[in-house]
Amino acid sequence: MKFLLTPYPKVLVFFCFIAFTLCCEEDYTEIGTEVINNQNISIDNQSYPAKTYNKRITPFQSNNLPSNLLGYYYDHNFGGTTAHFLSQLTPQNFSPSFGNNPVLDSVFLTIPYTSKTNGETYTLDSLYGNGPIKLSVFKNNFFLRNFDPGSDLDDFQAYYSNGALSASEGLNPADLEAQLLYTSNAFTPSNASIDLEEINEDGERFVSETLAPSLRIRLDNSDILPQDFWETLIFDKEDDDELSSASNFYNYFRGLYFKVEPVNSSSGSMVQLNFSSANAHVKLHYSFESDPDEDGVTTTNQGVYQLNFSGNRTTLFENNFNTGFLQAIDAADEIQGDAQLLLKGGEGSMAIVELFSEDEAGNDFDDFITDFREIINEGQPDEELIIKRLINEAYLEFYVDEASLDTNTDFPNRIYIYDLENNTPLLDYTQDSSVNTSTSDSKFIHLVPLSVETDDQGNNYKKYKVRLTSHLNNIIVNDATNLKLGVVVSSNVGAAINQKLLIYDPLVKGIPAGTILSPKGVILHGSNSNDPLKKVKLNIYYSQVNN
Repeated sequence: MKFLLTPYPKVLVFFCFIAFTLCCEEDYTEIGTEVINNQNISIDNQSYPAKTYNKRITPFQSNNLPSNLLGYYYDHNFGGTTAHFLSQLTPQNFSPSFGNNPVLDSVFLTIPYTSKTNGETYTLDSLYGNGPIKLSVFKNNFFLRNFDPGSDLDDFQAYYSNGALSASEGLNPADLEAQLLYTSNAFTPSNASIDLEEINEDGERFVSETLAPSLRIRLDNSDILPQDFWETLIFDKEDDDELSSASNFYNYFRGLYFKVEPVNSSSGSMVQLNFSSANAHVKLHYSFESDPDEDGVTTTNQGVYQLNFSGNRTTLFENNFNTGFLQAIDAADEIQGDAQLLLKGGEGSMAIVELFSEDEAGNDFDDFITDFREIINEGQPDEELIIKRLINEAYLEFYVDEASLDTNTDFPNRIYIYDLENNTPLLDYTQDSSVNTSTSDSKFIHLVPLSVETDDQGNNYKKYKVRLTSHLNNIIVNDATNLKLGVVVSSNVGAAINQKLLIYDPLVKGIPAGTILSPKGVILHGSNSNDPLKKVKLNIYYSQVNN
């Protein structure tokens, strides 16, 4: 199809004028009729239908994410979610020499939390809840292979959120708990920094290093470990093949399994682990004797054998959702749309959006689009596209259904919208360069964070706003397809890479990483809400030339 802009000079001047006006604006604001004082140009707004309905998020690929969740999170509106963790360990150095008569001093595991500091105190960026959990760490005996043997193309093995490796194969739970290394019945993540101490030549202790808040635990408890466990596992293999390469080590020592159990079914805590930090490791601290000098004297030295979390790692989710939540998702109305949208991160739920859906009068997308453009001589060699209205701003507003939520709800600050057919962000996302450098958060123009609107009577309403201006203009001017969109909660809208699903879904191809890393949930008014002021609709501000 050959699309040409209208040849009429007045309309061309109009487009240039509007483009210049918009480019000169420093901030994106809602555009009213006062923006341009020109009797030949009018700016108006109109709402169009946008059908929304719920959809369950099914198990997804959860290995090698940028971060991983660990813990138990309870949401009164949705139920409980447990996040376990499974990871390989990789020696920092291969074919090590442990010296003469190595003696193990301690084994420490350290994994930093995602946090930020003002120079004095730390805040955990992704801590959900503040209750204790039971945390156990096991030596894992299940081999986390790199490649999928069922693939003809040597594809990398995918590990899924429900413990599956494929639709017909899964992890063996018995192998995951081969040997208990650590357990705590009341573990709670702390935002306190950690001081590491050493002893100087005078026998005095001093702080040698300060770590950001971290999961830091000892794995050498003699009360639960067999005698000489680590010595037999590592030191006795000094000259053997097991410590000579990564592949040999992965097959020999198959990693760690972090198991979480709720202490209280209605409380707990979940935290995000930061594996991009150089301080994510397991360290075996030991002492050894030097070779005798010429007088036959030996000295005692200190050594460290470090294992890094650089191999395969995956989060395993276990859900105990409320019956009402599951029933509402199963009863999603794809024809009429839902009154409520239940958004829940992880293996929770999302919303589907169909822009320009059919209204009560039977008007559909083809009818609505004629408000904005007209095709002259359609199907002929001289076919032209006449743009009748230029979209200045288009957006969806999702109002929080606060009456349906528990009073202690921890609202997600961001939601994210994406193209379900292509499994990609929208054009507005890629064009939005806004960033908050203090939080590393982004995309505030396209995806407005949770905000509060106050009406004329002083009532406050929480809502999310999603701008779709470029997306709509691409449909109108470039004849892009009006595809279905997905809406999810997100802990980080910058984490837009999608993870594939275990079972093929013709509608939803993948789930954004930011959704996987957020256990939070929220209930929104849908397109079929009983409140006409809060129901989802597509709002468009546009400019047009008056004839």
